[in-house]
Amino acid sequence: MSISKADPIRGKVLRTIEKHSLLSPGDRVVVAVSGGPDSVCLLSVLRELSKDFGLTLHVAHLDHMFRGKESADEALFVADLAKKLDLPATVEKIDVPAFCRERGLSSQAGAREARYGFLQRIADDVGASRIATGHTADDQAETFLMRLVRGAGISGLSAIPPLRGNIIRPLIECTRHEVLEHLRSAGLAFKTDSSNAKPVYTRNRIRLEVLPVLKSFNPRIVETLAMEAALLRDEDEAVEAYLSGIVESACLRKDDLLSVKRGAFDAHPPAFRRRLLRQITGLAGLEPSALTRAQVNEALSFMAVVQTGRTMSLPQGLTITREYDRFIFAAKPLTAGFSQVLTVPGNTAIPGLGVTVETAISDGREPEGEEKDSNYIWQARFDYDKIGPLLTMRTRRPGDRFQPAGMGGRSKKIQDYFVDEKIPRRKRDSQPLLAAEDEILWVVGLRTDERFLPGEDASRVLVVTVKRER
Repeated sequence: MSISKADPIRGKVLRTIEKHSLLSPGDRVVVAVSGGPDSVCLLSVLRELSKDFGLTLHVAHLDHMFRGKESADEALFVADLAKKLDLPATVEKIDVPAFCRERGLSSQAGAREARYGFLQRIADDVGASRIATGHTADDQAETFLMRLVRGAGISGLSAIPPLRGNIIRPLIECTRHEVLEHLRSAGLAFKTDSSNAKPVYTRNRIRLEVLPVLKSFNPRIVETLAMEAALLRDEDEAVEAYLSGIVESACLRKDDLLSVKRGAFDAHPPAFRRRLLRQITGLAGLEPSALTRAQVNEALSFMAVVQTGRTMSLPQGLTITREYDRFIFAAKPLTAGFSQVLTVPGNTAIPGLGVTVETAISDGREPEGEEKDSNYIWQARFDYDKIGPLLTMRTRRPGDRFQPAGMGGRSKKIQDYFVDEKIPRRKRDSQPLLAAEDEILWVVGLRTDERFLPGEDASRVLVVTVKRER
């Protein structure tokens, strides 16, 4: 394929596609276009390459309804751009603020979940094998710094992969400067998201304040950080693949028990043992993010002792028992009778679930641009005046019902909700529920009860934040 010297970004994208096998001839691709410079550049370059690859492109845009007229204008811009390029497009809007309230998600987490759900639905509808997003080397560098500041191991610092499932990122090795140069030379207009200029989000502060300082030391700091992230990703994948073979040979499963040979585990250095522990607990049913760094270190210290017959508890009902020549990992879900009264306002640790629940009462105003710390999982808000005085975190009981938000006030049994949401049987008895007396307020992390959500006239709002134990 010929590469135009007049368009260096096209050649760079082509090399990224070939190096990471992002596309195959004849692929049908959904292109996520927000209207910003990165996504417009992505659409432009993929359209140029579509003749070489025989690609069929479909433009997809989601209005998150966060910014009123501004986001509505972006939707019109994308629809018009697709029409000018003679490309099919799907432009939709989702009330993401309501989506977040219903599921107890932060605005950023909710927007991400809604966006990728929308993109996958469009891909299914049009028969696309790939979804392309406009992440650049600048996004890679910003993510690297965000995770470095918050604390992350190699897996965390490896940041954004060029390919994950059917998601491809052809611009991941291109800088934003190169993107803007491409748009200028091609005479392409784009929209600017005003929220990107507000120094209230960590990513914006890194982009606006930190990177300019680092560029004074190294003008190519974006490329340097992106390259470091890529190197760490390659090494992380290699180590994980190597250790997966060890886990497979060292583990024996019987019913709900996972037996691990002590000798095979202890033979490795601490860095490998940490990763092995995470892989093994994952096989035993623990969520990948459930173990904190402190819990991993505590578990490794426990496993280093030769004395047999002792058991240690991990989050989500998992236990480790030391035996003579092996460790036994057993999944013991919390029983349906588990219940913990919450301090309101205040913090309540729930060791059995591996979380801490933080409650606060506010006047109903949500600070603009508020970000959650790195161990934040979920947050939900309720009208405090509609809730009884006794707030508990518990597991399900026979006959539990609630009215899932967004379902028109229909009542549903918790059991039926679990079935509909495809919650595995083994996790249903350990799924935390937030309750006031006998009323279910929140199937934590999944759906709130519509009756207790705060309206515009709510004078006291209960804010419930669930965090991983540090």
